[in-house]
This record gives sequence, C-alpha cells and structure tokens, in this order.
Amino acid sequence: MAMDIDQIVSFQVVVATIMNRSPRAWVYLPSGRKWSLASESATLESDEVPPELEDEPDAWIPQFAKRHDLVQVMPVTTLQEIVSNARQQKPNATLDELFAAFIFYYKNDAFIEL
Repeated sequence: MAMDIDQIVSFQVVVATIMNRSPRAWVYLPSGRKWSLASESATLESDEVPPELEDEPDAWIPQFAKRHDLVQVMPVTTLQEIVSNARQQKPNATLDELFAAFIFYYKNDAFIEL
C-alpha cells in the first residue's frame, strides 16, 4: 500500500515508512538548511514535462516541492536500500541510526557499517 504523497511530513515519518512509499517517487528535503529527522520532507513523483519546457533546468521538479522550498535528494528506492542495508546489519536499528546511514550514503555514495 503506497503512502500519501504530496504532503509535508517530518523526515522521521518518511524514514519510518519508506518501505511503503511509491518506488516511482523521490525524497525531497529542505533547500539550504541542515537536515534532521525533524526536517520537513515529502515523497513526490515528478511532474510530466511538456515538450516545450524540456530544456528548463527545473521543469521536472514538482510544483509542490518548489512551493515548499524542497530539493530532490534521492529516489525512494535508494532510501529503501539504505534502510534495508542498515536493518540487515542491525535488525533493531533506531531512527537515529537510519538517519546516520542516510547521511553517510548521501555524502559518500556508499552504505554505512553499523
């Protein structure tokens, strides 16, 4: 069952429910601010881009993300892999540990060792 998209929730909610989110969606977090589990976030599917706008640099970013000053961070499937990898290493990984795994992956393009 897919979670509702196009709504602002804390990043903690996204991490906790990532396995139920649409594999076609992307994770969005605040632009220009330090991220935390309390950060506003959303999982959004990209807007269809009309041919006349294909050359626009942010044409594919959903209007919802633009209105809420959110940036595209990674596909939902990537965050699902990060959470899955962390839970394989530590089945009872806390949200803080999952967040640390997310930040490590985001900065290093590699899975963390817990």
